[in-house]
Amino acid sequence: MKTFAIVNSDNKEIIDSIQKYFGKICPIISYEDNFDNYDLIVLTGYEVECKASERAQIINLHPSLLPSFQGRDAIKQTFLSEVKVGGITIHQVEKNNFYGKIIAQYPVLIGLTTNFYDYTKEVEVVAKRLYPVVIDSIVNDKVFDFHELFKTSCASTKGSCSRSSCSNCSNCSRCSAENK
Repeated sequence: MKTFAIVNSDNKEIIDSIQKYFGKICPIISYEDNFDNYDLIVLTGYEVECKASERAQIINLHPSLLPSFQGRDAIKQTFLSEVKVGGITIHQVEKNNFYGKIIAQYPVLIGLTTNFYDYTKEVEVVAKRLYPVVIDSIVNDKVFDFHELFKTSCASTKGSCSRSSCSNCSNCSRCSAENK
C-alpha cells in the first residue's frame, strides 16, 4: 500500500470524508511540508496552484468537468454557463501542467429549476463520495469501480437511490417515504 497525506484546507468536509472512508486519521500536512515523504499527495481545497514533488503523485479535486471551466470560480462558471451537466473531476497535478491527466469524473445534472445553492451542495456530495474511492484505488493499485460510490442508498447522490438496499435504510427520509 502506498503512503498518502492530505494537504490541509478549509474544506473540512472533504478531509472528514476521506478519513471516515479509511477508518483512521490520515496524515494532514501543510504546503510547507515535504511532499516527497509520501507516495500520494491529496489536495482538498479546489486549488489552482501547487508546488511540484520529485517523488509523490499529486492529485486534485476540481468542481467542474475538465477541461471546461478551469480556475477558482469553476463551480460558478459552470452554473452560469447554462450547460446542463457539471460535475467533479479528479486529476493529476503535473510539474508544468496543473490540470494534468484526468483520473475520474462524475456528472451532476443542472435542471431547469436547479438553483445555484442546490447545485453546489450536489457537487459537494458527489465530491465526498468520489474522492475517497479514487484515493483508495490509487494507494492500493486497484482498478477504480464506480459501484463503490453507491454501496449504500442513503449516501448516494440525489435521484440515484438503489431501492434494493433501502429495506434497512433509516437515515434517508426520501427512501423511507418512498417505501411507505
